[in-house]
Amino acid sequence: IFFRVCLILWYPSVTMSKQAPAAQPENVEPVKEYVTLPGTVTLTEEEKQEYKDRILKAVNPNIRSVLVTFSHKKDERTYKYVPTMDQTALHFADDGHSIRRDSEEAKKQAEEKERLWKELALAEEAEKNPELAEQGVSTKILKNQFNYCERASQTFNNPLRDRTAMTEPPPIITFSSTATQWEIYDAYAEELRQQQAATAKAAKVPLGGKGGKEEKSKEQEQVMEGSDDILNSPNMLHSLRLMERMVNQNTYNDISDDYKYWEDAADQFKEDGGTLLPLWKFTSDKVKKKTVTSICWNPKYNDMFAVGYGSYDFLKQQSGMVHCFTLKNPSFPEYTFYCDSGVMCCDFHPDHPSLLAVGLYDGSIQVFDVRQTSKKPIYMSTVKTGKHMDPVWQGYWLPEEAAKN
Repeated sequence: IFFRVCLILWYPSVTMSKQAPAAQPENVEPVKEYVTLPGTVTLTEEEKQEYKDRILKAVNPNIRSVLVTFSHKKDERTYKYVPTMDQTALHFADDGHSIRRDSEEAKKQAEEKERLWKELALAEEAEKNPELAEQGVSTKILKNQFNYCERASQTFNNPLRDRTAMTEPPPIITFSSTATQWEIYDAYAEELRQQQAATAKAAKVPLGGKGGKEEKSKEQEQVMEGSDDILNSPNMLHSLRLMERMVNQNTYNDISDDYKYWEDAADQFKEDGGTLLPLWKFTSDKVKKKTVTSICWNPKYNDMFAVGYGSYDFLKQQSGMVHCFTLKNPSFPEYTFYCDSGVMCCDFHPDHPSLLAVGLYDGSIQVFDVRQTSKKPIYMSTVKTGKHMDPVWQGYWLPEEAAKN
């Protein structure tokens, strides 16, 4: 479809009127002056009479003219033909919800609305007239006797937060060594001898020789010494303890931050003092039925303290126990010592922090060394050494100079 549009380009000059001064008589017309703005194009009479043709075509200029494209897909990689696209340009589209008044659906909606209004009016009348309620008119459709408004709201979801914590890296030690041929040979020979001894022990066959049982027992001891399990070695125990502390640092990271940086801003407005924030909780299944009787901190290691367990029920005394806890591992005690009587007091040596003195209910005093693997005391007072007959309520270490005197 072709349309011919005739456009006449016309740029009129701007007409401005300039009135004469007010002192002139009223019957005098104002003087008009024609002013041309700068930049205005002045057309000649021929240009004003010229016609410009514009042709509107029913072709969408946004559609490409080439109907063949190359497909870059892995399975195809060929030229494909694109069919002719629709030339209609859709600028706005909206699906309406209006219906005709004389349609069947509009009539059904009007009948349903009228029925609901009648039920509401009847229920409202039954609310005021008990006789209608007795006749069976339901008032359940009424919410209440007041104006009822049903509203719903949706709360905001709490934002998700990711927290990460980085532990201190463990110390790294670089170890290097040079192995000679005879050292390698001796290692293989020792390994072979241990295997032969283990095989002989499993078969319960004597190794022979004049020694008899003595030689057999010595060989068994050597086998036991040579076949120590790595999992039960002291180095493995030390490594596991470090690993446990690293895991607990991640577990109690929030508590450590509160211990370092927590401060209640409301303390400055309180007259009686500040606020106490509970941090660590130290528990043990072995002392559930015992009472905490004493606590003492280590003078050298500020994170370690000892807790004595006993009983203040003097008619039902039982055995005692001492736990040494550290703030680096609140989940399990570092050291545990057992006593025959209830613990009443405990104290670390001021100059030798590994020595722990414990006072018991039966009057005896025991000294433990936390560095030793044995759980037995290195010193214990007895009747021969002149122990007390009453409970030891408090004990202190004397300086070495005072003890010598």
